[in-house]
Amino acid sequence: MPPTNFQYDLEKLKNRRLQTYHRGSTSRLSRIVSRYRELSAEDYSTPAILASIARSVMRKIIGRIRRLALSDSFPEMAELKAGQDLTGLTGAVLRKLERGDIGRLQAFAVRITGGLGDALVVARLIRDLQKILGDNLEFDVYSQSPAAVEAFFRNIPAFRKSLNLEIFEHVTRYYMFALSANQFVTFGNEQIDYRAVLTYCPEVVNIFGYVQKKREEIEVYVKNHPYLDGAFADIATRHGFKRYTYLHEMMGIGYGGDLLPIDVDPKIPLGLDLKPKSYITIHDGWDAKFKISTQRPTKAVPKVIWEQIIAGLKAAMPDMKIVQLGGKTGDDLPQVDLNLKNRLTFSESTSVIAGAVLHVDAESGLVHLAAALGVKSVVMFGPTNVAWFGYPQNANIAPVQCGNCWWSNTTWMDTCALGLTEPVCTTSINPRAVVEATLELLSRETAHAAKAVTTT
Repeated sequence: MPPTNFQYDLEKLKNRRLQTYHRGSTSRLSRIVSRYRELSAEDYSTPAILASIARSVMRKIIGRIRRLALSDSFPEMAELKAGQDLTGLTGAVLRKLERGDIGRLQAFAVRITGGLGDALVVARLIRDLQKILGDNLEFDVYSQSPAAVEAFFRNIPAFRKSLNLEIFEHVTRYYMFALSANQFVTFGNEQIDYRAVLTYCPEVVNIFGYVQKKREEIEVYVKNHPYLDGAFADIATRHGFKRYTYLHEMMGIGYGGDLLPIDVDPKIPLGLDLKPKSYITIHDGWDAKFKISTQRPTKAVPKVIWEQIIAGLKAAMPDMKIVQLGGKTGDDLPQVDLNLKNRLTFSESTSVIAGAVLHVDAESGLVHLAAALGVKSVVMFGPTNVAWFGYPQNANIAPVQCGNCWWSNTTWMDTCALGLTEPVCTTSINPRAVVEATLELLSRETAHAAKAVTTT
């Protein structure tokens, strides 16, 4: 029998997790034991559980081997200069730097963990940080998707390079300071060159102190990221904080708005016979770098619901084209007018979204991208926190039942945290409510555009 009180059972699950981590059970062995218990509770066989744990451990080992190999396997560089790609460092150059033959860079490094949505949130943070620093320091960005992420930072003053996250730990000592940003902002204190910071950007010292004070208040969540991210979001939203502004709050700097100066090419949608504001983009997909053991993650809206949404939109707006975007993950939706899934580069998809009148999606990185481009979205939520991730200008569709089990256990993306065969949150999304929300938001957008034309 499925649980009859989803909220009660979910709160028990969250409290048990929070108590476990508050007791300090954060070692790798403890996390393996915790994952074993969670999978056992979901009726996985012992061989399947051990295979899942072994795959996770092997990914970490292979990643470490790759990082160690990177520092000695790049093409030779005669010397390191501002603006050169740090991925070109060899063992010889690293040793030269360690001896002090080459000084520190007059630059700082930014490490981003997470997907493209996280990178967009961090890009806004660095944009506003650079306003305080007066663009006195250049900066490099390290992420899992350096080619795509570069577009978010390219037009921020003093940006230099977008580089692979795997070499970050090998090069941070050569920057004046380095920060990591995900759910939180942290500084590598042992790497800070305080003398250079005081010389070139004394404003940063106050920011260091502010971040450290904020961190003391939430240390258990910072230390256990991402395992307590859901618990932290529950607390943060009760104080009025949002995902897209909390990093600013933690650093004590003002939020400069959602829009980012991302390059778009209006010729891209025109070349696809898509006139500006004459189409809606939709997306069924998720971050492929987040490894799951099931065919679709819990946050993905079922294909049958997508089909009903598209049918409703086409019936209500027969002249509005529906364009599907996305990469390798997710399903092809045959009812759309134009399926561009896995056919465009990320840059090309960005230009297509920029020309759309609206974007319809589950909670994903493309929702953050649309907000950065000034395009509003209709967003269907499941296991993630609506109050934390939702932008106020969007139509945020909460699940009819349950929801917000994000990081209430380690396997929340694989299977329902409450042990149901299907996640009740995303399967309870009402297609009619999504269609109505889309029509209402579209009506407001059309009225706003007409008013703008009249006033000009």
